[in-house]
Amino acid sequence: MYQALYRKWRSRTFDEIVGQCHITSVLKKQTAEDRVSHAYLFCGTRGTGKTSSAKILAKAVNCENPVEGNPCNECYCCRSIDNATATDVLEIDAASNNRVADVRELIDEVVYPPSILKKRVYIINEVHMLSDSAFNALLKTLEEPPEYVLFILATTELNQLPATIISRCMRFDFRRIEPDSLAALLKNVSEKENILIADDAILLISKLADGSARDALSLLDACSAGRDKNIAISFSDIQTQLGITNNDTIIYLFDAISNKNIAEALSLLSQVHKSSKDLNVFMIDLIAFVRDLLIAKSLPSSSEAYLKEQFFFSSLASEKISGLIKAFTTETLLYFSSVLEESLNSVSRFTVNKKTFFELTIIKLCDLTLSENPKALLARISDLEKRLSEGNLTPVVTQTPEKQAPKVEEPKIIPIPNPIIKSQQNEKPFAAFPEVLEELKEQVSIYPLVKMSRMYEKGNEVIIYTDKLGKMLLTQDSNKELIENAVKSTTGKAYNLIIKEKTSLDEVYPLPIDELNNI
Repeated sequence: MYQALYRKWRSRTFDEIVGQCHITSVLKKQTAEDRVSHAYLFCGTRGTGKTSSAKILAKAVNCENPVEGNPCNECYCCRSIDNATATDVLEIDAASNNRVADVRELIDEVVYPPSILKKRVYIINEVHMLSDSAFNALLKTLEEPPEYVLFILATTELNQLPATIISRCMRFDFRRIEPDSLAALLKNVSEKENILIADDAILLISKLADGSARDALSLLDACSAGRDKNIAISFSDIQTQLGITNNDTIIYLFDAISNKNIAEALSLLSQVHKSSKDLNVFMIDLIAFVRDLLIAKSLPSSSEAYLKEQFFFSSLASEKISGLIKAFTTETLLYFSSVLEESLNSVSRFTVNKKTFFELTIIKLCDLTLSENPKALLARISDLEKRLSEGNLTPVVTQTPEKQAPKVEEPKIIPIPNPIIKSQQNEKPFAAFPEVLEELKEQVSIYPLVKMSRMYEKGNEVIIYTDKLGKMLLTQDSNKELIENAVKSTTGKAYNLIIKEKTSLDEVYPLPIDELNNI
């Protein structure tokens, strides 16, 4: 039966643990000198070797022929632990055994000495999932267990463990594995498994694994499944298999943004959408690239090298990197980051068309004048200062006016203000407007339009004055019904809703929205 690569190539000695020398060297020495503690706490992110180290330690303390602190993996004890047939080594999942009764059952077993091995070992994975009562029940046994018992606790959430548990254990923090170490592991496994894979593809997998050896081997397993073994796995194959956006697309998109080429930027976003890539993931990639641009700007001597190390680009896209670093100011990049993050959060909260939502986001990035956000204004000022210092501002050419004969001024006609239309004489501002807005806040399709409109009350009628686009959208039956329901919900009265178009809203309803609460 086929076995997954991460299981097949699980480390069997301390020397095989990848990227955790600061831990394995201590454990080897303790085992060799017979100075093993009664309880260990292994904490760190997933796939960094916590459970593997726990099993190796269980073998090392019970091994009949240890080699410099490492288990021999040949004696009966080592083989029985590897095959999960050793009754004296128990691996417990705290997520599914988190009750007090489960812990008390464990405590009752502790009093019995091991039947075959030297030590009885309890490996408790995801120990942070235990309930508070279960932790309290475990305290005394964890502090003073019998000399033949060894506890090894493993967790990815150290902050959820009680301090009383942490203080009773010898703690080891497992670090994220460096991409270079993961690349070496992948290369070794691929050679032994006869998997042909390009070096840049290995580097890509090692970065995507985010410091997890298990994730790296799982990704290699997924990308090599069902392929012709005579054809090497390429960089583009990894991108296609895992649904990753081509980094060149990100470069070209930001190049279009720097040139304020909205059409090109939207075309690139459309290509990503058509290729069935997850737009949420694409936005996260854009945020990551903005972050790297910010860091690159703080490394003027090695900025291009830094970006090329973080990302994989084609030679054509690489030529644009230096231009992008110079094109955006720090303030502009910070604004980009806030806009992208806000857009990503909004999409996750509301059920809307992602493509349309992100298109509006890209348009905002291309034209800073479309936003009155303080960060956008700061970015515009920074951009103007940059252009001024570089001399890129185009001077305004003024022409000397020709001398003309003096004109006789005609008498000024003072315009008489338009009288109030009779139909508006009995209209008054709708006092419940703020409450209606609050009621419609979750309706993202119409809330901005209603907020920018003006609302009047006349007898049994509620009149909304808005612009041409607002009238077209708000008069739709579904949207009109939403507003009517909101008005009825806030006032307890059914009004007849009328939508009217008005070119100048300030003439109709000059009262600011923020002052409506004082009506």
